[in-house]
Amino acid sequence: MKQSLKRVAAAFAASTLCAVACMPAHAADAPKRPKHVLIVVFDQMRPEYAQRFGMQNVLTLEKEGVHFKNGYLGHVPAETVISHNVMVSGVFPKHMGWTEEAYRDTHNLLGKGEGAMWESGSLTLDQFGTLIRHSGYPKLVDYLHLARPGGKFIVVGEKSYAVESIAAPNADIAVRMSDRMKDVTRETGCAELGGAWRYPTGLNVPSYLTEPKCGRFYINSDKGNDYGTKAQSPSWLYALDGNRMVPGHDPEHLGGDAWAADAAITMMEKENWSGMLVTMGGIDKAGHMWGAYHDDGGKPGSADEQTHLPFVAKYADEQFGRILSKLKELGQLDETLIIITADHGATYAKEFHGNDAVGGGDYNWYYGKTVNSEDYNKPSPALKPLIDTGNVQLSYQSTSIQTWLKDNSPAKKHEAAKIMRTLPGVAATYWRDGDHFTLDAAPGQGTAATLSATELAWWKKHGQELVDTMAADNGPDIIGLLADEVGYGVKGDHGSAKQSDQRVPMVVWAANIQAEQPAYAFRTVDILPTVLKAMGIRQDQPGDGKAYSLKFR
Repeated sequence: MKQSLKRVAAAFAASTLCAVACMPAHAADAPKRPKHVLIVVFDQMRPEYAQRFGMQNVLTLEKEGVHFKNGYLGHVPAETVISHNVMVSGVFPKHMGWTEEAYRDTHNLLGKGEGAMWESGSLTLDQFGTLIRHSGYPKLVDYLHLARPGGKFIVVGEKSYAVESIAAPNADIAVRMSDRMKDVTRETGCAELGGAWRYPTGLNVPSYLTEPKCGRFYINSDKGNDYGTKAQSPSWLYALDGNRMVPGHDPEHLGGDAWAADAAITMMEKENWSGMLVTMGGIDKAGHMWGAYHDDGGKPGSADEQTHLPFVAKYADEQFGRILSKLKELGQLDETLIIITADHGATYAKEFHGNDAVGGGDYNWYYGKTVNSEDYNKPSPALKPLIDTGNVQLSYQSTSIQTWLKDNSPAKKHEAAKIMRTLPGVAATYWRDGDHFTLDAAPGQGTAATLSATELAWWKKHGQELVDTMAADNGPDIIGLLADEVGYGVKGDHGSAKQSDQRVPMVVWAANIQAEQPAYAFRTVDILPTVLKAMGIRQDQPGDGKAYSLKFR
């Protein structure tokens, strides 16, 4: 049965009306220490989106909770496969096991040879677990298992690398969308879902999500069903493939953030859970396609409305409202500590140095060969001076450029950094010296570009602190930070130490919390220790974050 997007959205809006209006009063008998923790990640959300796009549920929790208006990510790279694990580990990328979208296996932990390059976004759950165990740090799931025996830690979201990097190695349930399935026969496939489809997979996925086959949690993922995003620039760089990141028009098989919210709600109803992280990827997909905060497209009621940021941001908030309503219905809202955040901000690439072509995103982001993905061999011409050295093992570029060198001796690092200075849009360069990065050239001092006054002030205050968070032997040898609104990957991008990539929403809410807006700069790495302190759980191993005290009534 098909129905219009307007009717689908209206049905969800009706179910979320109580999410804001029926939030509980600060009852005197509310528990002082929360029994559950729910972390909700709006992928690529900038702080101003809540007001700009009418995200009423987020705005309500900002008002009633602790809203860290000066909060920021606090590490680079500012990317999905990094930040999600920082949230639940309380350690910087340099202590995490992998530091970027690419990973150099300096200790041959994954068995393909010492120094082999891997695409970290394509690592498996077990491989993430191997890297985490080798690094030896506990995560939120480990603390909850000790403090709340029998309670399950659950992760759910559309993206494999977001879900599985969080879940590894000890989560109880991890649910994400599968790879694309192409069997559309009536005997063994899902004929009713079109040319391709996805289903719930991951770790210990409950049968009530996977059965019946081709049921609610099976969604269309046909590349031909791209809502026009493959036919135009800039969306064709990172076009849609069916309803993986958007809801679509079939109410019985809604994808995107509705899929993630429905799975979370169903597991809340059926599982004894102590912790849950729900990551929603809709904002991220729209932002990458259309230019992040630059996207004002999607005329209401139009065929492509749901591919654009104004619709997607509000829709994500509605799904969050449905989760809040379910918690209230289950009698668990008063017992739950809720964290609202994002894994990175975003920059509009007004000055774009990638190849503007269909499917160009991956090849703009990557240059080089990884053992678990593919040979990325269509680089931007802007990278030519660096590539011509013959010393590039792999390079990843978005709103910054990170490069791994074949010969990473000090002399070769210095040589490559000098070339990095000349690349279009590069404003500052660094080379790795053990556990920190050394500044090679400051903005406007030998580099191809400089920074605006605002970003220059941010760089002077935070630049060194941020790049040092990724100084590990598995990470890049040289870094080039790009200037304002400059990008190499897609038109709405992430990854840098700039304020535009670093500023993310940071909100903590509980039924009996004292509302405030602290002046201090809360960071992603502070989430774990602060959550543990609020729940009365002792952190027995040091990390990189700080435990802040929340005031309860």
